[in-house]
Amino acid sequence: MQRVLIRRDDGTVDTAADPGSLERALKDAHSLVWVDAENESPEALQVLAGQFNLHPVTIEDLINRNQRAKIEEFEQYTFLVIHSLRAIRGDEVETDELDIILKANCLLTVHNQPLETVKRFFDHCSADVTLLQHGSGFLLYLVSDAVVDAFFPVLDALGDEIDALEDAVIAAPARARMHRIFEVKRVLVQLRKIVSPQREVFNALSRRDSPYIGINTAVYFRDVHDHLVRAFEIVDSYRDLVGNTLDAYLAGISNRLGQVMKQLTVIATIFMPLSFLTGFFGMNFTAVPYGSPWLLAFVVVTMLGLPAGMLLYFVRRGWITDDRRITTWRRLRAWLRRRH
Repeated sequence: MQRVLIRRDDGTVDTAADPGSLERALKDAHSLVWVDAENESPEALQVLAGQFNLHPVTIEDLINRNQRAKIEEFEQYTFLVIHSLRAIRGDEVETDELDIILKANCLLTVHNQPLETVKRFFDHCSADVTLLQHGSGFLLYLVSDAVVDAFFPVLDALGDEIDALEDAVIAAPARARMHRIFEVKRVLVQLRKIVSPQREVFNALSRRDSPYIGINTAVYFRDVHDHLVRAFEIVDSYRDLVGNTLDAYLAGISNRLGQVMKQLTVIATIFMPLSFLTGFFGMNFTAVPYGSPWLLAFVVVTMLGLPAGMLLYFVRRGWITDDRRITTWRRLRAWLRRRH
């Protein structure tokens, strides 16, 4: 699908141009042309390339879209590749490649998937012709600014997820949360690969490396470059947060392991004197008066009271619970009520 927007020298705007009028507008230095090609076939792109007089290298990049963000200067035009951020699903970042041809009086945008930001801005330009008065370079700035600004809602949603993940890890570390931490780390690596090269592209445009970017328009590209720098810093800060979350997860697992080992040690300590008593009085010696009922009662009372006393002592010392030391009976009863 092709959307065509032509602003003629007299200020009129045409959005229903046929191929013949498009060719005439491209040759007219006083007209401004914007062609947005969405999901076009290789044959249709070849036709557009002929109308815009593109280099074979550029045609190959337009047909085989899997390019890194870049800027290339040719004799009659500037070729740019940028990426828009659509969404984050699982550990994959969904992006759309946007190829742009910038000439003195025309702009060609090529993409596979529908880009809501580009379509919305195209319709806005069709309704407000004043946006087309500053030439193709300023039109490129407006399109780029809309694409880059769409990064931030996705980054904000990712930041909220990282904050929630950090709180969940601190509350209860679980294996599923560790899996999500590593997914977010992979997402951040992909985001760095998306944002970093685009900074170089717009830094070059802000320095007026392209002959089709005027001195007054180059200032606007600094704003886009600043937005990308901000996005890159946000991604870096998220990497630190995810690293801290992973450290908190590992610390929580270590604390849980220590707590379990402490409780098992307490249980083993309680049963140590019982094992001694049962082993001692279980020996087959006839000379010792084991037939005495008082001795049996004493042993039974000792075997019941010793674990209870040891357990009470451990609780009061704070070796079983993470609460503060229970040093009074009232606190002990309160702790027992909470346990039940």
